[in-house]
Amino acid sequence: MDRITREALRTEIWIVLTVLRPHQKRPLGIDVERIRGEVTDLLVDRILGQPDSEAVLVRPSIVGGVHATRRGRWGEDEPHPFPSLTAADH
Repeated sequence: MDRITREALRTEIWIVLTVLRPHQKRPLGIDVERIRGEVTDLLVDRILGQPDSEAVLVRPSIVGGVHATRRGRWGEDEPHPFPSLTAADH
C-alpha cells in the first residue's frame, strides 16, 4: 500500500495535463503554463484538501516482477484498508 503525497499527486496531474494531445487540451484551455499550474493546484486541493487538514490518499502497491507496471487490487493482492467498505456496500 502506498500513501500518495501532495507533491506526488501534483506531479502525476501535471504530467497527465502535459502529455494531452492538442485536440484534448483545446477544450480545457490549458495551453498556457500558468493555467496548467492553476488547474493542477486546484485539483490537488480538491482531492487532498488544504495542507493543514490534509486527507490521506492510498493506492495499492505495484505487484508482479521487477519491471511490473500493474497495481494490485484491494482485497486480492493487498488487504483492503477498510474491509467494511467494499464495492458490494455501495
